[in-house]
Amino acid sequence: MPLHGSWQYGLSVAGTSSAGKEQAWTSRHDSGILEGMAITVLKDTQAIERYLEDLANRRVNTIALDIEGEFNLHCYGEHLCLVQIFDGARDIIIDPQSFEKKTPLKLLFEKRDLLKIMYDSASDAALLHNVYGISIKSILDLRPAVSLLDYEKQHLSHVLSEELGIPPVKKKRFQRYNWMKRPIDQDALEYAMNDVRHLFALERKLFQKLSQMNLFDTYILQNLMIQNGTIKNNQTDRHKKAKGYSRLNRLEKIRFKMLFAVRDRFARQLNKPPHFVFNNAALLALSRTDVRAAEQIEKGMHRTFSASVKAGLLRELQSVWAEAGRIT
Repeated sequence: MPLHGSWQYGLSVAGTSSAGKEQAWTSRHDSGILEGMAITVLKDTQAIERYLEDLANRRVNTIALDIEGEFNLHCYGEHLCLVQIFDGARDIIIDPQSFEKKTPLKLLFEKRDLLKIMYDSASDAALLHNVYGISIKSILDLRPAVSLLDYEKQHLSHVLSEELGIPPVKKKRFQRYNWMKRPIDQDALEYAMNDVRHLFALERKLFQKLSQMNLFDTYILQNLMIQNGTIKNNQTDRHKKAKGYSRLNRLEKIRFKMLFAVRDRFARQLNKPPHFVFNNAALLALSRTDVRAAEQIEKGMHRTFSASVKAGLLRELQSVWAEAGRIT
């Protein structure tokens, strides 16, 4: 990956001498994640360990935390793409693409004596658990507080606007952003960091209201229930979530599950989102009708596929009906 910038960054360590000794974290920035922004990037195990040590030295036991992920939108599968932290003083980014193994990330996420303020943490926790086997410990999720206080609009940007006067971010612009690419656009990175920069201030506002309305104990219970709840495995029975699946009859559901598996296998091999390989509407249509003509099946395939890919996908999709018939 080409260089997109380089700089040095350092963190002052509490308890140093009056001469102002500094623990320097010097690093050549070679991941191409950003340019020219005052954000510290941690991209190896030692950097994460030193950052956690620095938090301890400064007696910081709470951080604001969020992640960005990829969910079968630009490539195959689910991936952790970015970790954003604000510790009350510094903006921190962890680039998961810099790590061959996920062990360094466990140091942060599973650290029990580090409170992590988050907003609507369920999907983040599910991604980390299902894909990487990481369980986030010691979460303070502010979303239950917003629900208890019955805000009309409960998305984070609207709550920040109402409580702190921060203009709502145009989230739609970044809903389909490719967080896998490097370098990350500066406006996208700014959007990601804004999800954590204001969580400390929001916590104070929400907790004050909860106390005034005698809802604080209820909130604490709901926050504990989130952490003690069962994390859903999004990798199983994904075919049942397809729009229109519930209206299929028994044989059509068997066909659809088998067609879904074929498509998923090709998507994994090509590293493409499943919908790119064969769109859901066409897959549902194939499951309803015994259509074996090549021209009918090829209508659902992406036009950019090579002849060999089309031939292989066509062959496997056509075989589904016979196999489904044997099962029934």
